[in-house]
Amino acid sequence: MKIGILGGTFDPVHWGHLFLAEVAREAVNLDIVYFLPAKIPPHKKKAHAMAEDRLAMLEMAIAENPHFAIAFWDLNRETPAYTYQTINEIKKCFPEDELYFIVGGDSLRDFGTWVNPEEIIKHCQIVGLNRPGVDFSESEFIKKHQDSFIIADCPPIGISSTDIRQRIASGLDVRYYLHPAVYDYISLFKLYK
Repeated sequence: MKIGILGGTFDPVHWGHLFLAEVAREAVNLDIVYFLPAKIPPHKKKAHAMAEDRLAMLEMAIAENPHFAIAFWDLNRETPAYTYQTINEIKKCFPEDELYFIVGGDSLRDFGTWVNPEEIIKHCQIVGLNRPGVDFSESEFIKKHQDSFIIADCPPIGISSTDIRQRIASGLDVRYYLHPAVYDYISLFKLYK
């Protein structure tokens, strides 16, 4: 089986996340894409919404796609998890399957600066979704390990969780940035205000 993994804080999950997952799934012909939400993101001070809320929104957002599922490795941790640690655990659970870790253009460009990137590519291929304006051609890590990277073009989608949170805090509407169920959840529980 070909398993895709898309990690993130998903604070909140939005159309851009779903779009990236589907573009990667089609580009590599993945059987399933696991969304891997971080309970405690290692690269941020903290998430804005509680892990339970982010999980509930993610479940609603992916419910209609039979190729999407949620992986709970990082949600069950009480400490921040680095990608290489999680990938090692996933590979132990799926030793016979092919793993594909999905990253967007900015993360792709900086991949060589991640903690233990060699450990990540030892267990999976990286599906880098390139977008206009992101130049990763100078990345020495990608040049050195080019067989570990699959680069797929991805149409730009200018949505970010940071922008959504800022719009909500400013009283602006975000209904067209989010799955309707996620929008309703955020409105009901007054998240990001």
